[in-house]
Amino acid sequence: MKTKSLLLLLFLFGMQFAMSQQIKDSISTTKVKTEKEIELEKAQLKAEKNRLKAEEKAEKDRIKAEKEKEKVEKEREKAEKDRKKAEKKREKKEKEAEKAKEKRKEAKKDVAKIKDKISSQKKEIEKERLKFEKDQMKGKLSPNDELKRKEKIVKKEENLRKLQSNLEKAEKKLSKLD
Repeated sequence: MKTKSLLLLLFLFGMQFAMSQQIKDSISTTKVKTEKEIELEKAQLKAEKNRLKAEEKAEKDRIKAEKEKEKVEKEREKAEKDRKKAEKKREKKEKEAEKAKEKRKEAKKDVAKIKDKISSQKKEIEKERLKFEKDQMKGKLSPNDELKRKEKIVKKEENLRKLQSNLEKAEKKLSKLD
């Protein structure tokens, strides 16, 4: 009986040992699985972080691209505005040049008219003097008529001086326009 109980005891110890070995294996297997799972989770977390960083970077790049696009659009609008402003300035200068050209033309016409009037006035004065001298030599003039004719000649000479003064003014105006 002692042998049987010893065998039984050995059997039980053997069983207990085998059982404990199995439990250790299952625990170590569980640990290995857990470590693998942790590694997998770490990899997943890292991948998720990388994905979030990539999305964040893509969003920043998109915002930066939008800002750049807005900046380019504003610069284009400013350039267009400047171009229109320059065009208006050019048109204004052209109109001013045209007006100045017209003023010069008018001033030249005025000078020419005044010169014609002066020439005409000189001819009239000369004609009047010749007529006066002729009538005076013939003795046809009374002292009263003589006085009237002299006054007429003096008035025409005053008119001539006014015309010459106007001519000087018109020529000054013309020279300023040139």
